[in-house]
Formats: sequence, C-alpha cells, structure tokens
Amino acid sequence: MKKLLFYILLFCFTTNLLATNHILTTSKEDGFYRTYCQKIVHCSNRTANEVIDDFIGQFRGNPEVLFEWALKGLGRQNDQERNEVLLVLKQATFDPETGIGHIYCDIETGIKNFRNIDIESKVTKEIKEDGSSHILVDIFHSNLFLKKAFGTFVIYPQEDGTQLFAITINVKFNWFFDIFITKKRYKNLIEWRTEGFVNNLKTEAERREEEL
Repeated sequence: MKKLLFYILLFCFTTNLLATNHILTTSKEDGFYRTYCQKIVHCSNRTANEVIDDFIGQFRGNPEVLFEWALKGLGRQNDQERNEVLLVLKQATFDPETGIGHIYCDIETGIKNFRNIDIESKVTKEIKEDGSSHILVDIFHSNLFLKKAFGTFVIYPQEDGTQLFAITINVKFNWFFDIFITKKRYKNLIEWRTEGFVNNLKTEAERREEEL
C-alpha cells in the first residue's frame, strides 16, 4: 500500500513538472554551473525559428544589434550585486568557412579587470524528426574567464500550436573566477540573464506573430 501511494505521488509530481509552463533552476556539479529555463511562447513554429535564425545571424556577424532586442536590459544594472562581473563587448568576427566566431571583450570585476579576452565559439542548428529545433553554442577557447562553456536552446512545438522555449547553459570558470564566483553570485550574474534572454525571445516571437 505504501509503495502504491509512493508511485501515485511520484506520477502526480512528474506530470505536474512536465506541465509547468515556466521553470528556472540552477545547480553545480563536477565544477560546472548548470542553468535551465523554459517558457511557453504563443507563436507558430515558423515564427519561432525565424526569431532564432535572426539571433544566430546577428550573433555571428553583428552582435551589438542583439542588445536592441535579444540581450535588451541584460547589461549593467542598478543592482551592485548584478554588476560584480560585466562583459564589455568590443569586436566580433566570424569565419563562414569554419563556422567559428570570435568575440573580443573586456571583463570587469570589482577586484580586477581583464582586457581583450577572446571568446571563440561555434553555433549550429539542427531540426529533429519531431519538428523540434536544437541550437548548440559551444565555447572552444579556454581563457582567463572561462575554462569551458556550452549551451543548448530548443524549440519544442506543442499540440496546441504554442512553442516551448527551453535553454540549458553549462559554465565552468577558470581558477580565479571559480574561487570568486559562489552559487549566489552566479545566480546574480547569469541565472537572471538567462531568464531575461528567454523572455526577450518570447516577447519578440509573440510580437511578430501578432503582426502577421
């Protein structure tokens, strides 16, 4: 009887979790911080893919434009804790033959500033048989800031015509920042920006859908 009750409760919990429109979690394992965020977006799959394709194109060639919509409101804040580490974009280049892009930036911290950091990355997109779109961002080049980072953004079509946006970010900092950045600091620096990024894509997709 106790086992039956346990499985009933487990089933109810799992069903409720899968049905949740919004999830935001952060954990740390094997030196990696992992943030997951999902939201339901009221737009067609075509509109959702157009938005993410625009993001990829601008990320590769003109990332400064992203601060007007995809990264809007995610820079410097009035909250000092959220300004403890800031990335200041300087230049971006993209090699179409290799598909590898370079973002050159300065990293400002309350202790020390790091100049001309090169973040080497590659963005790929694949559409699965179930109609979901999977976008992978991989950081190749280790630097003073990051030891390793990668993330996935997935668009899952829903039966009611909406889309589920789901993003997972995995970050492993280099030794200096790994000591400096606690889980609380990570949440102040990255977790809320992850959610803000998804909110911005959701807003843009729903805006475009309304204009159709």
